[in-house]
Amino acid sequence: MTEFEKIIEAIKPFGFPYAPDIYEGGEERFFVYNYADERAVFYADNAPASVRASVQVHLYIPAEENFIVLKNKVRRALHQQGFTYPEVTVLREAKKRHLVFECDIEEEMEE
Repeated sequence: MTEFEKIIEAIKPFGFPYAPDIYEGGEERFFVYNYADERAVFYADNAPASVRASVQVHLYIPAEENFIVLKNKVRRALHQQGFTYPEVTVLREAKKRHLVFECDIEEEMEE
C-alpha cells in the first residue's frame, strides 16, 4: 500500500472530501495531502532498499468550529496507519482554519 493509500485509509472515515495537492470542490471541510520530501534511507548491495517519505495532510474547516477533538482524532488515525506521530500546525486563513499534519513513514523499495 502506498503512502497516499495509507493517508486515504486514515482520513476516509471522517467523511470529508479529499484530494492530492489541490481540492477544487465546494465543501467547507476537506483534506488535501502531499509529499513534503522523499529519500532513500537504507542501502543494500549499493542500491536503495528503503525510502522515508515525509508527508503533509491538510485539513480545512470553518474558522469558528472547535477543532481540538477533530485534530486529535486525525492525528491518531494517521499514526494507526504506520506514520510517525504527526506534528500539527494550526493556521487561520480568512474564514477557514487550516490544520497541517506532518509525519513520516518508512517503506521498503518496491521492485
